[in-house]
Amino acid sequence: MQETLVIPLYGRKMCLELYPNLYRDETALRLMEQIDYDFSLLSQKSKSLMQQFGFLEAAMHQNDLAWEVRDYLREHPNAAVVNLGCGLDDTGRSCDNGSCRIYNLDFPGVIAVRDALLPAGEREENIACDLNDTTWFRLVAASACVEPGLYAGLSEPE
Repeated sequence: MQETLVIPLYGRKMCLELYPNLYRDETALRLMEQIDYDFSLLSQKSKSLMQQFGFLEAAMHQNDLAWEVRDYLREHPNAAVVNLGCGLDDTGRSCDNGSCRIYNLDFPGVIAVRDALLPAGEREENIACDLNDTTWFRLVAASACVEPGLYAGLSEPE
């Protein structure tokens, strides 16, 4: 299991434990139970105030992003939500309005893990690609992009 997948997931779980009145993430709890990974080193580091603030900051960033996506979907209910560098993030699902399309994009190895732990649902597609190779643009009909760590947007066709 790649650390780049585990660290954000662990942060979401810790934020849930530390700040239950501010943050809920049942998916993070479920995934933490399913993953075969030694979390002891992360657990040791998680006791510092700086790490705890980092957990909160990352979770609040995800919440803010989800708020913006839900707001956008209210005015554009059939839009596509594109989660760039998705890892094990489920922002698209948490914002699903019942009519949007959800695309989760990441490297092939990441998508293989994602397919095993978070298989694509109805109107959702996990796409293995290199984001630097723009051929993925042809696979996605999008009017908005979402990502937990990098910002990008595709404009609506006029």
